[in-house]
Amino acid sequence: MSERHALHALDSRPRPLLSRLRPKSVRAKIVALLMVPVISLMVLWALATVSTVQSAWTLRQLEELDNNLTGPVRDLVTSLQSERAAVTRHLSPSSGSGQQPALEQRHARTVQAMRALRDGVGRTSADIASLAPAVNRRIETVSRDLAQLQDDQAAIVARQKDWQSAYHGYSGAIDDVFAVEAALTKAEGGSSAQVVLPLAQIGEMLARQDAVANAAQTTGQMTEEQHRAFADAVGGQQALSANVLPDLPSELRSAYQGLLRSEPYRSFTSLQNAVLGDEAGRAVATEASAGRWRAAAETVTQDLGAIQADASAAATAEAEVASATALRQGAVTVILGLLAVLLALLISVRIGRGLMLELVGLKDSGLELAHRRLPQAMRRLRAGEKIDVDADVPVVPPGDGEIGQVGDALNAVQRAALQAAAERAELLTGVSGVFVTLARRSQSLVHRQLSLLDAMERRNEDPAELEDLFRLDHLAARMRRHAEGLIIMSGAAPGRVWSEPVPLMTVIRAAVAEVEDFQRVEIRRVADVSVQGSAVADLTHMIAELVENAASFSPPNTTVLVHGEPVGAGFVVEIEDRGLGMRPESMAEANRRIAEAHQLDLFDREQLGFFVVSRLAKRQNITVTLRRSAFGGTTAVLLLPTAMLMPFAPYTAAIEDTRPAARTAVATRAQEVRQSDMVSTSATWTGQLPTQPGPPARQLPTSTVRAAGVSPRVEVHGDDGTGGLPRRRPRVSLAADPPVEEPVEEPVDDATGGLPRRRPQANLAPGLRDEDGGNGEHAGAAVPRTSPEQARAAMSALQQGFTRGRNG
Repeated sequence: MSERHALHALDSRPRPLLSRLRPKSVRAKIVALLMVPVISLMVLWALATVSTVQSAWTLRQLEELDNNLTGPVRDLVTSLQSERAAVTRHLSPSSGSGQQPALEQRHARTVQAMRALRDGVGRTSADIASLAPAVNRRIETVSRDLAQLQDDQAAIVARQKDWQSAYHGYSGAIDDVFAVEAALTKAEGGSSAQVVLPLAQIGEMLARQDAVANAAQTTGQMTEEQHRAFADAVGGQQALSANVLPDLPSELRSAYQGLLRSEPYRSFTSLQNAVLGDEAGRAVATEASAGRWRAAAETVTQDLGAIQADASAAATAEAEVASATALRQGAVTVILGLLAVLLALLISVRIGRGLMLELVGLKDSGLELAHRRLPQAMRRLRAGEKIDVDADVPVVPPGDGEIGQVGDALNAVQRAALQAAAERAELLTGVSGVFVTLARRSQSLVHRQLSLLDAMERRNEDPAELEDLFRLDHLAARMRRHAEGLIIMSGAAPGRVWSEPVPLMTVIRAAVAEVEDFQRVEIRRVADVSVQGSAVADLTHMIAELVENAASFSPPNTTVLVHGEPVGAGFVVEIEDRGLGMRPESMAEANRRIAEAHQLDLFDREQLGFFVVSRLAKRQNITVTLRRSAFGGTTAVLLLPTAMLMPFAPYTAAIEDTRPAARTAVATRAQEVRQSDMVSTSATWTGQLPTQPGPPARQLPTSTVRAAGVSPRVEVHGDDGTGGLPRRRPRVSLAADPPVEEPVEEPVDDATGGLPRRRPQANLAPGLRDEDGGNGEHAGAAVPRTSPEQARAAMSALQQGFTRGRNG
């Protein structure tokens, strides 16, 4: 498994939930970081608000309970106490029968009070269920007690119920009603509410004593059960009084202590003691008949009721104050909490916005460096311009905090990147200069090699050796093209320049002549069109590179096809081989390299041809595309722009060349001399080839160039004694010759045995020829040589002249 597939497999694994929920962008991370405390504060504020509102609502519910239940409970207690007093008097042995209407009236009040209590419970059932769930259960107990008393009414009226059971029945029902009030008091929880029930129970003890005393009045003495009940009531009163006194608020405590010190209470206490000391109970009967007991009991009961009413009012007021306070505190808590949340949110937003602005600034600065500054600097450097790092990336004041330090580091990175780009450009400029120097030297050596080959060819008359020398001549021509490619890769322009248009067929044939396997190249149909002189050299080099590439990457027994035709956007030249082709990804990469024409990658040593083609195509605005051919190989398509083309005209004018070391565009001698029995195709060309300016040369012999890549056939005279060997021709020059209308045969010199005659300097570039080196008059003269001594003397004389000129 490749590394890419392994990384893809790792990325495709299921990620944990936390990693998937983790924020990806910096903005999301900052928002998450700042929102955590804000959300926590909002949660605390919500809890405090809910708690405060709930407390206030609870107090409000308790107030509703007090208003709906406390009054009915107290009315029910009062009714039961009154009914109990009447029942105890009615059940006394000496009482008359006139008590029945009073009993029915008091019992009706009790039933009405119980109905009012049930209505209150119905209105506050929801509050009771949440605040005092025990109330319902205790009210049910009271209901059962009252139902029992209702069942006993007939027996009581008929005096079939004994006094003791009736007394305890009513007292038990009253205790159960007090249990309901106790549950309500526990729910309220106020200090004033806690003392209301004990005061009510003290009143109950007084009512019990009064009921026993009134019952004993009818008989004149107490029974043993009545005396025991009276003693229990007095004991309960004293116990409750001692327990409630410390819990009373200061105002109620003072009032209750005043009651205990009052004359009626002392008189009532003395009567209690007298009854307790008289087991027969005659004393209470005597006092009761005298009216002293009722007067003292009513006074104490009224004073105690006033204190109880004050305690109830204080409890109600305390509950209202607590409710109002809770509401105010809740409102303040809610408002302050909301302000705190808004303030925290505002601070978080400002901090987050500041961080985001700083981070976005860093991101924009990095993107500007990567997408604008560095590319612009590289383009300027490639164009030969110099950049000023201080102007492009000015020094900024140091920033505050870590993000500011990161910005300073990024600014330093930008300066270092531009400085590195400038240094790299200087290095590439130096390397390009080295390339140009080496190329120029290589060209000079190649030209010297061609001169030497010319001399060797003139001295040699052996056809086999001449064939080898012609092959060396062809290799030297290819070496010269590769030297030009090195100049192109270094960024310089080749020196070959034509001032007049050249037929496209001539350009294609000149390009094919520079390829090693030119025999395999077949030039098919090409429309009659000419190419601007300024584009001839680049187009020739480009076609030669592509043809050589097609011939190199196809089997030697196959043919490379070259043909062209006009299209709507210009002119198309197609170079098609029948090799194995390229993989789709390789072809796409090659097309990308040709289209982009980036700076030369010194490490990509196998794609230099693409770079040369890309440079030339960009210079001449030519579109080059590689695609798969129908034969399985590769087809290179060149789209020549319309601006490069001109109407076809026979090429007869002189061809200008501004560089002395420029090579000719004609076929090399390896193409010119081949066996005379080559077969030609129907596509022939008999016009002139472009060449460099130079002295006039002889006319070409009549020949027919094979369009299918077969070497041209050179006509020879069979009876001139040359043995059928091809006649050697000098390099063609059309500088001064008129257009050739008819082929002219080269006369054969019988003195050479039919071999080609050599002309001095005919095969040299124009800049390397002597002034009269190409003239026919000196065709047989030897090339002049300069001895080292002569060169040294000339240089010494030149230096002395410079010295005299500077010194005056």
